[in-house]
Amino acid sequence: MRMRFAIIALLLLVSCIRADGVIIPHHPEDPYPLILNHYVTVTINDTYAFTRVEQEFKNDGYRDLEGTYIFPVPGGGIRDVKLIVDGKTLEGRLLGSEEAKKTYQQYVIERKDASLLEYVGRDAFSSSLVLPRGKVVKVVITYEQIIGSSGGTYSYMYPLSPERYSTKPIDPVNITVNINAPGNLGFIYSPTHNITVQREEEGKATVMYYEEKVLPDRDFQLYYGVSDREYDVKLLAQKSGDSGYFLLFVYPSLVNQSSLPKDVVFLIDTSGSMEGVKIEQAQRALKYGIDKLNGADRFDLIAFSSSQKAFSGKLEGVSSSQEAKTFIDNLVAEGSTNIQDSLSVAAAEFQNDSRVHIIVLLTDGRDTTGHSRGDILKSLESKGDFKIFAFGVGDDADFELLGKLANEFGDGIPTYIKNEAELEVTLKSFYDRIAAPLLSNVQLSITPTCLSQVCVPPELSTSDILPRRMPDIFLGTQLVITGKYSGSGAATIHLKGSVGGTQKELSYIVNFPQASSNSFVERTWALRKVGYLLDQITLDGETPELKQQVTELATKYGIPTPYTSYIVISPEGTPVRRDVGIMPMAASIGGGTLGVANAYKAAESTASVTPYVQETKTIGEKTFVSVGGVWKDTSCGEDQPTRTVSFGSQEYLNLINNPQTANYLSVGSNALLCNAGEMIKIIPSTLTPSGPSQPPGEGNAGENQNLSQLWVIPVSVVAVLLALFIVLSIVKKYSFQREEDDSELYRALSSETRMQILNTLMEGERTPTDISSKLNKSKATIVEHLDKLREVDLVEKIEVDGRKWVFYKLTPRGKSIIKKGG
Repeated sequence: MRMRFAIIALLLLVSCIRADGVIIPHHPEDPYPLILNHYVTVTINDTYAFTRVEQEFKNDGYRDLEGTYIFPVPGGGIRDVKLIVDGKTLEGRLLGSEEAKKTYQQYVIERKDASLLEYVGRDAFSSSLVLPRGKVVKVVITYEQIIGSSGGTYSYMYPLSPERYSTKPIDPVNITVNINAPGNLGFIYSPTHNITVQREEEGKATVMYYEEKVLPDRDFQLYYGVSDREYDVKLLAQKSGDSGYFLLFVYPSLVNQSSLPKDVVFLIDTSGSMEGVKIEQAQRALKYGIDKLNGADRFDLIAFSSSQKAFSGKLEGVSSSQEAKTFIDNLVAEGSTNIQDSLSVAAAEFQNDSRVHIIVLLTDGRDTTGHSRGDILKSLESKGDFKIFAFGVGDDADFELLGKLANEFGDGIPTYIKNEAELEVTLKSFYDRIAAPLLSNVQLSITPTCLSQVCVPPELSTSDILPRRMPDIFLGTQLVITGKYSGSGAATIHLKGSVGGTQKELSYIVNFPQASSNSFVERTWALRKVGYLLDQITLDGETPELKQQVTELATKYGIPTPYTSYIVISPEGTPVRRDVGIMPMAASIGGGTLGVANAYKAAESTASVTPYVQETKTIGEKTFVSVGGVWKDTSCGEDQPTRTVSFGSQEYLNLINNPQTANYLSVGSNALLCNAGEMIKIIPSTLTPSGPSQPPGEGNAGENQNLSQLWVIPVSVVAVLLALFIVLSIVKKYSFQREEDDSELYRALSSETRMQILNTLMEGERTPTDISSKLNKSKATIVEHLDKLREVDLVEKIEVDGRKWVFYKLTPRGKSIIKKGG
C-alpha cells in the first residue's frame, strides 16, 4: 500500500526539485525536500577525475521522510559511487543506462513531467534513505571516472540540470575544478557556463563557476588543452552533412615568453557629467593601471573636458608613477567634452618605433564642441600605428562613435559600462589583460594541408571567420576564433604578427572532422555573426539583405534581436506571435542595440546571453522557443502539424523509445517538434494515468517493462484516495475544487513567481511591463509565466484594436482560486 501511495504522490505533488540528485518521497502526504545548496569539487589528474557532490536537503514535512535518492551519473569509467547521509554511508546500486531509461520513462508518464527525458541514456545511482523531520541533511556523493582526451584536448562534463518547476532557486551553486595536466596547460573553455580561471604552475589551474539563487538549466561542460609548443592551438567542430562550424583556440604558453614594451596614454573624460562616483572610481582604476605597467613601459595621462590637461605631455617611464598618482588625485570634473582634439593629442605622443602603442579612452558623453563622428575619425588618419580601447560609461555615451573607433583603430569591440559602480572593476580587469603584450598586428589564415608525401590536398574550405579584425595577443589571454567550413581534412593554421618590429610566423596543424556533434560550436558562430550584422546595421544603416540575414539566423537559433519573432496557432485556431526583442539584455548591459551587438561579437559561448532568453531552450542541435505556451521547434517554420500526439499516449511512448525524438521531448508536454519530415504536435494529456503499485526499480521487473500498462483502480479506492487528497489539501491550506486537470493546475501554481503574478492581477488588468516592474523580473520571464497561467485558464490575454499594449487579467476561475487560496 505504501508503494501505491508513492505513485499517487508522484501524480499529485508538483513542487518537486530535481537537481543532479532527486529525492522522491514514498508517502503521498510528504512534501518533497528543498535543495538548499549545491557544491561540486572536481580534481582531475591527467585523465582521472574524482568528483565530490554535496547537497543540503531540508525536510519541511511534519514527520520523517522516507524516499529514494536518484543521481544520474555521466558515462565513461564510473566507479566507486558512494552516498553519505549525515556521515553514514548508505547502500545503493548503480543502474545501467537501459534500466535507468525505464525508470525515467516510467516517472515521465506517472508524474506527467517530460523534463526527466533529458536524462535518458545515462547511468543512474539509486539508494533509499530517511530524512529526519525538520532537519537539514547533507547528502554527499562521490564517483571516479576517466575523462575524454583526444589530440591534447580534454573534456569533462557534470550533470547540472535542476527541476524547472522548483519553487525556490538553489543558493548557491558552486563548481570548482582543479586541473593537474600532464604538460603545459593551454586554452580553458566552457561552452555552457561563465567561468573564472586561476592559473598556477605550468600545468595547474583552478576553474570556478559560482552563482547565487539560480536554477541551472544545462549540464556543466569544460574543455582544455595541453601542449608543449609556444602556442596551444586547438579546434572544436560541429558538422553534420555538408555544413561545418569550428571554434579555434589560440593560447600562448606561460613558459619562456617575453612581453613587448608598450606605450600607454590614459585618456580620461573629466567633463562635468563625470562628477561624483564616476570620477572617484576612474581615479582608483587609473592608479591600478599605472601599477600594472612593466619596467620597460612608458605612459602619459591626459584629462579632457573643454580642453586637455596632460600629466607630462610626453611619454614617461614608470619611475614617474608616484607623481602621476598625485596628478590623478587632483582631477576635477567640470566643463564640456572635446573628444576629437583629445584623441589627436594622445595619438601625437607615439613615436615611429617598434613598441606597442595603446590609447585607453574613458568617456561618459558625446563630443559637445561641434565635432562630428566623421570629423573625429578623419582626424586620426595617418597618425601612426596605435590601438584604441574605448570605454563608454552610462546611457549618455556616444556608443556609435565608440563602435566606429573600435572597428577602425581597436579590436572591434568597445566596452559599455551600464552601472557606474562597475567602472573600477571593469577597468582593473582590462589592465590585467593587457599587462604583457606578446604579438601585435595579428593575422591568421587557414590552408588545406597534405600530411603524406604523395597526396591530393583535402577538399576543405573555410568562410565567415570571426572576429574580422584579429586582436593583439597578451600573456594569459586566449584568442577564440569561429567560422564555417565545408569538406574535411588537415589544415595549417598560419599565425603572423609583430614582435618588437620583427615579423613572426608560426604554423600549427589541426584536423577539420567529417562529422562532429558539438552543437554549441554552431550556436556560438551564429551568435557572433548576428552581432557583426547588427553592428553593421546600426553603424552603416539597414539594408534588406542585412535584415534578412539577421532575421534568418536569429529566428533559427533563438537569438534576441529587433527582428526575432515566432508564430504558432493557438488552440482556438488564431495565430499567436512572440517577439524576442533585445530590451531585457540592452537594459542590463547598456549601449542599446550596439551594446547587444558587441556583447554578441565578443561572446565565446552562448552562456553570455542565457540570462536574457528564458523563453528559449536548447536541446541537442535544436532550439525551442515558447510561443503562446507552446514550445516550438524553430526548424518547423510556419507549416501546420502533420499529426497530434497526446502526452502519455501509446504514440507518445513510441516517440520516447525512438532515439531520434526522445531527448527533444524533454522540452515539455505542450510542444511542436519537427523530425524526419513531419511536424509533431505534443498536447497535454486530458487523462490522469494510473501507475503500477510500486515505484520503478522495485519489485517485479517484468511489471516495469511496459510503460503503457495502466492499473484499473476500483471506484471505492478512488473515492478513498480522493478524500485523502482533500484532507491533505486542507492541511496545506489549499481549498481548490478538484477538476480533471488538477495536476496541471497545481503544477502551474507551484511557482512563487506565478502566484505573485496572480496576486498582482487581482488589482486589475496589467501589461507584462507593469508586472515586470513590480516584481523586479525580466519581461521575458513574466511573459513565459503568463503563458503557463493561460494554459490552465487562470489568466486571459486582452488585445484590442487601437490599443498599443497587450493586457492580461484574471479569468473567473483565476479569481475564484485566489480568493479561496487566500
